[in-house]
Amino acid sequence: MKKLPDWEIKYREFMFKHKDTPFVWGKWDCCMFSNAVIKTITGEDLIPKTLKWKDEVTAKKAIKGYGKTILGSITKAAKEKKGINVIDKAYMTKGDLVVFKQESQLVGICDGMSIVSPSEDGIEVLQNDLAVKVWRIDA
Repeated sequence: MKKLPDWEIKYREFMFKHKDTPFVWGKWDCCMFSNAVIKTITGEDLIPKTLKWKDEVTAKKAIKGYGKTILGSITKAAKEKKGINVIDKAYMTKGDLVVFKQESQLVGICDGMSIVSPSEDGIEVLQNDLAVKVWRIDA
């Protein structure tokens, strides 16, 4: 897995296009959003094609079956790909994959200043200090 040469342009276009897309389980939840960003900037999926869900119940079941938790699932998926490595969260920057903690663990992408992830009203901007673990894709 490696970032495309024009990944920053693709990232900006993606965020502009989807800024108002609301959260929908299995279509535009935190995992699907983060995977879509990664696919946009690398051309590759991070989520295995075999993982599917349609609502909160089936999402939790898929996560539990794959890696027990969001953190465990992202860690497992990242280990299965070359070119995506854990970094110190103090150094996260645009394009980094982030597991963060709110009421529960969720996943998002760093935009260089904060963490972004989908919400009912579109892309939500969150504080970097919510980060639990961060991965960087090779440039």
